Amino acid sequence: MKAAEGRITVTLPSRRFEPERVVAHLGPTNSGKTYAALSELAEKRTGVYAGPLRMLAQEAHRRLGEWIGGEHVGLVTGEERVNESAPVICSTVEMAPQSGSLLVLDEVQWADDTERGSAWTRLLLAGEYREILLLGAVDALPLVERAFPQHELKLFERKLPLEFVGARTLRSLTPGTVVVAFSRRAVLALAGEVNRLHPGRVAVLYGAMPLASRREEIERFVSGAADVCVATDVLGHGVNLPCETLLFAETNKFDGEERRNLLPWELAQIAGRAGRFGLVERGHVGVLAGLGWGVADEELVAGGLEPHVRLPGGHFGYRIVDEARIRPQLSDLGVEDPLRLDAALVAWHRVALREWAHESWLAVESLQPLRLRLQAVQRRLAERGKRLTLADTWKLVNAPVDEDNADLLATLALAIAGDKVARPQLNFLLDTARLRGAALDEAEQAGREASILRWFALQYPGVGGVTIERAAALEAAAAERVVARLRVEVESPTIGRCRSCGRSCAPWFPLCDRCAGIASRT
Repeated sequence: MKAAEGRITVTLPSRRFEPERVVAHLGPTNSGKTYAALSELAEKRTGVYAGPLRMLAQEAHRRLGEWIGGEHVGLVTGEERVNESAPVICSTVEMAPQSGSLLVLDEVQWADDTERGSAWTRLLLAGEYREILLLGAVDALPLVERAFPQHELKLFERKLPLEFVGARTLRSLTPGTVVVAFSRRAVLALAGEVNRLHPGRVAVLYGAMPLASRREEIERFVSGAADVCVATDVLGHGVNLPCETLLFAETNKFDGEERRNLLPWELAQIAGRAGRFGLVERGHVGVLAGLGWGVADEELVAGGLEPHVRLPGGHFGYRIVDEARIRPQLSDLGVEDPLRLDAALVAWHRVALREWAHESWLAVESLQPLRLRLQAVQRRLAERGKRLTLADTWKLVNAPVDEDNADLLATLALAIAGDKVARPQLNFLLDTARLRGAALDEAEQAGREASILRWFALQYPGVGGVTIERAAALEAAAAERVVARLRVEVESPTIGRCRSCGRSCAPWFPLCDRCAGIASRT
């Protein structure tokens, strides 16, 4: 390990020249900060919008196209390229150009994200733009001050106040209501319950849905075809709905490690989606009561709507964001053999922790997802007696793939290595015919696979028979199947219904308490 550490070079991204102007647009949701920044980008007709999600990049691309003409605006994400030589580019943060005239960097507080924050840090430390607009929550003010001490601050206030309305029941839901829960099963169970009172007029949103499915459900709610939307916290990230009332069916969630109460900033981000200016006249926030299984704490919601954490300059937010995450570049690792990458990553992490211990605003990003992808790729290559170059290995392990899809990433590695077993496997995945009878979770998985295959087709056109056209066709077919199956799941629910008596029950159990008690006695 000491030998590996001796080869490590710990370097920070850096720029050759400082921006002439840095402006921080900070404020809560529904305050107009993004609109103001995009308006400046449209006025100057040159620059980059960089956001955390593909959907946000697409929304900025759509809006700017309406303002200045689609021929002047391009879209660049890991999965798509549209008019990429246009003077205005909308992109995800990881795909943002490193230089330009004007950068609009959205959700700057994501620089502290444990797995993706380094993409924001790269632009904060090394983005060579003449002007930079930083958008985000007031919570990020300490981080902005550390990255750009000479910034100009523009604070934005909510255009419509939020009013706490206490508890509501399913029967009292009115058109324009969004109900929030924190798992796919809970959302589907809730949607089934709401559908009994509003048949055919319920929209559904959760993270596992393909983007096209989400857009269709959003459009149903926006157009009035759906009166109620049941969603996870996916709507906390830039989903703009004509929501007059937002109700929490739960106020705790599983965060990957434990089930816990919502943090104040999480609650505020979600609640802020109520009362969208220009869409409705007021915003109401409350809890949904009477479910029998959801735990919604009225006091937690009521007390979480007002910012209470003191920030520099006498401002108040919901938390303090004062760190930015960093991760290594390949050149930092001092290796030429891809088989040494894992040891080099471990060594870099140790050295970086020592080097940056005194830098209070820099923190090391988690390398565990990177290492898990690397291990999956190298395990499959070893089984087949294949190797990849260092550059190809590094590109693959930095792909936008979660650990649940590590097997697909390993198959793509075999395709690059020219292994004959990869093509039939990929051909099967790309075959849209397999979705004709697919269950909802199978169609959702196909949508995730399509997104990964779109990324791969852009990086390695035609390799393994993967093309952008075939991947896009799969994505469209998956989205269509998800929407079709959602209608069935909502109108004839199985999740949240006792398998024995058919009554409502907790969505994570197959039987209600009564039937479970009977079963335990027999």
